[in-house]
Amino acid sequence: MENQQMNRLAAAYRADLLYAVERAKQGNCAPCWQDYCLEELAAAKDTGAYPQDGDALQAELQRLTAVVPQITNREAEAAELAAYGGKLLFYLDRDRGTLVELAYLPAPGRYSACAYIDAQASRTDRPAYARSIAAQLDEWRQEQGIPFDKSTLPAHPADSDSGEFDTVEEALGYLYACLHCPDSVLC
Repeated sequence: MENQQMNRLAAAYRADLLYAVERAKQGNCAPCWQDYCLEELAAAKDTGAYPQDGDALQAELQRLTAVVPQITNREAEAAELAAYGGKLLFYLDRDRGTLVELAYLPAPGRYSACAYIDAQASRTDRPAYARSIAAQLDEWRQEQGIPFDKSTLPAHPADSDSGEFDTVEEALGYLYACLHCPDSVLC
């Protein structure tokens, strides 16, 4: 049973690598996919879950990403949302573990918000790190002419069942609360 599970996992990892190689040929392999294929899948090396041709596929992916310009994570996310009629409103990814995103989802006409802060940043730097991200969110919000009263923010972010909100103000409130309490959204 365990051998079958490892074989399925190796097949899934191989499919992910093949997918990334094909996307890289077209310049559509965003850094998040590259990281997944070159770092996370590499962690499976020397196990039964690692594809037999994993080294060759990873080498091909590295070769392609070195010679073919690739899209950014932001461009990949915007394209994915646009494919089903959504719109990326705000996006920031500072490092592999930090992401702040606000998007409009056409069905059911709601807003999606997520925030993750890299747990590797030193604990004393994390609040300043989150404040600088909040300042960028402020700048975007002001450019868009979206008013927001920060005095109404809760002390800690409330859990949202799905990360979806009825209004842009609710979504912004969630993001600001997360950035005010960065230890609550560590990745």
